[in-house]
Amino acid sequence: MSTTAPESRGRGVSMQKLSSRVYLLRPVPSTSDLASKDESCASDDPDLIIIFGWMNGTPKGPLAKYVNQYQTLFPHSSILLVTCIFAGMTSPWLGLREAQKAATAAHAILAQQDQAKAKTSTRTSDKGRSKPRLMLHVLSNAGSTMLYHLYTAYAEQAKVGSSSSATTEEVTLPPHITVFDSCPAAFTYQTLLQGMLDGAGPSDLMRLLITPVAYIYVALIWLLVTVLRLPHHIGDLAPRAHNDLARVGDEGVERHARQAEAYGFEVRREVFERSAHVAHARIHHDRYWNVVWKTWEDGMKMRGASQGY
Repeated sequence: MSTTAPESRGRGVSMQKLSSRVYLLRPVPSTSDLASKDESCASDDPDLIIIFGWMNGTPKGPLAKYVNQYQTLFPHSSILLVTCIFAGMTSPWLGLREAQKAATAAHAILAQQDQAKAKTSTRTSDKGRSKPRLMLHVLSNAGSTMLYHLYTAYAEQAKVGSSSSATTEEVTLPPHITVFDSCPAAFTYQTLLQGMLDGAGPSDLMRLLITPVAYIYVALIWLLVTVLRLPHHIGDLAPRAHNDLARVGDEGVERHARQAEAYGFEVRREVFERSAHVAHARIHHDRYWNVVWKTWEDGMKMRGASQGY
């Protein structure tokens, strides 16, 4: 693989709608792609890329640029886009419902990849090797929330689909590499409240109407997490690339990175100056996507050095 990420050609993106918040794009190689396709290069592409968008993001808005760039970086990969609305943040069952759609698609895509590789692979050295298969790109705390729901949905579906007692490997996502952009924030009353109010949109009237609901909801969540000790971890596998921002304090991002390292994961930190919340890819385009590219490339070299927990 090259050490420099290729530039996006600025294609439009048309994704299959799996639900109101989950979209799928499958690779469609052109004739020239088929003629020049290098098998080793294709095998280095993720089997699946999952982009977890910020609150109220859509595939027709700025998130399309992330899909386009990933198409350019990894033309042989399927791409899932998972987005989130305000209701999905305040009602966990709504977020989980959308995550179940994404988990179903992920299971199907990975199963198809397994079948295809079983037919074409002749290298016994590949057997039993935990090579990264997924690339997860998490944007803002809304994206973190949907990632958490996906872990739950994926495990539930694996248990239901297993004829016997499911193992840990069967109910967790396959080896994957995660990029956290502008997240996760440290859990505080103020950060959660601000995130909910930001999700209400620019309308002053809407913010006024949602404020009392937000205060009550945040108080309830604070009680569950700090008093009842409800589990609130996110993340599973490494490497992880962390990006700082203005809205989410860097102390939360840094704490998450240290926790990942304490569990033995490989963490790469990147600080982007003079760019706001989830604006790093726009302000620092070349550097941003080279970080993404290098994070995946480094993970491929590790090939099994990181295990899930």
